[in-house]
Order: sequence, then structure tokens, then C-alpha cells
Amino acid sequence: MTGLGLMALCLWGAACAKTIVVEIPPRIDLQPFQTIGIVEFYSTSPNATDALNQLATQKFMSEIQGAQPQVRFLELGPEAQVLHSVGRERLDLEALKAIGKKYGVSSIFTGVYVISDVKPSLSIGGGLSSLNVAAAVNISLVSKHWDTNTGATIWTDSSHGQWNVAGFHKEADRPGSISISNPGDYYGQYIEQLDYAVTDSFRPHYQRRTVPKQ
Repeated sequence: MTGLGLMALCLWGAACAKTIVVEIPPRIDLQPFQTIGIVEFYSTSPNATDALNQLATQKFMSEIQGAQPQVRFLELGPEAQVLHSVGRERLDLEALKAIGKKYGVSSIFTGVYVISDVKPSLSIGGGLSSLNVAAAVNISLVSKHWDTNTGATIWTDSSHGQWNVAGFHKEADRPGSISISNPGDYYGQYIEQLDYAVTDSFRPHYQRRTVPKQ
């Protein structure tokens, strides 16, 4: 085919096609569940707080309900409190069944996050041409969705991230620059980002597609 023929074919294709945006449903639909229990998220890290636990839980629910507005949550409180209410010491099969019976939920969400200590790093350029010192914090979040009738894990996912909280940069014959922040002031923002990432399975997505014009 000649160059003119190819060009004409391309122009014809462009004229006879259009681009549409298609909604891709969430990979996991929570609508079949009448009411879902949620145990307050917690952390095993000493630098976590009750306020962060509540924030992690509330943001998680907000992300899911923003994507699937019909989902109804029953907030059960901290894990220790929930287990005490059903006379159990750990979240095992019998505890899940007892929670389901007591609170009338067929499934529950749980979540745990870990905040690392601030970790420094050092890099030196060739011939001592530059010096970079940084400090970062790592946070990971794991969430699970449990069936209270069988104890089976319906869904689980995790997300993690690293954020720089301090840094120093120096090049030869130039003044150095330094940046410092208190990581505790930003933990909430970091955890919100992880909540958004870990709830991706419950969120619809959108894709552009080219289709023939009718």
C-alpha cells in the first residue's frame, strides 16, 4: 500500500472511531454483605497513638464508602475490647463466630500498621564531590476481611511506603542545605495514603477505549 493509501486509511479510521471512557467495576463488591463489622486498627509500634488508630480506621471506612456508598459498617471498637466482650483472648475461629453472633455481622475487617524508627542513610559522591545524608521512616499497613461463620479470610492486602523526614546535601565549594521535619506531625498523612492504596480492590477504575462510531 502506498504512503497516500496508508494516510487515507488512518484518516478514515480516525473519522470512523471515537474514544469513550469505560467504568471497570471494583474487583471486590461488598454489596452482598448486609452489615460489616470493623475492629479498630492498631499498631505494634511504640510511637503510635490512639488518635492514629482511630484515623487509620476512619480513613479506611471512608475510602470504601466513597467507592461503594451502600456499604454499612458497624464499629466494634479496639480488638482487646471486642475480644473481652465475647470472652476470648485472641482472634481465632471461635472468637470470630462469637463476634458474628453477638453483633449480627457476617464479616469483619481488621487492620494493623507498623511505624519504623527513623533510619539514616549516607552517600558520598566520587572524589568527595558531594555528601548526602538522609533520614526516612517506613510505615506498612495490613488489612484483612474475615468471614465470621467459617473464620476464612475473604480478602487481605497490604501497602507500605517510605518518607524522608530529614536530609542534608553538600557539594564541593558550595554551601550545604538541610531539611528537617518531625515525623510525628505527618504520620496521619502517611497512613491516609496507605489506606487509599490498600482499598484499591474496592474502588472502580476508568479506562479509555477506542470504538467504531455507530
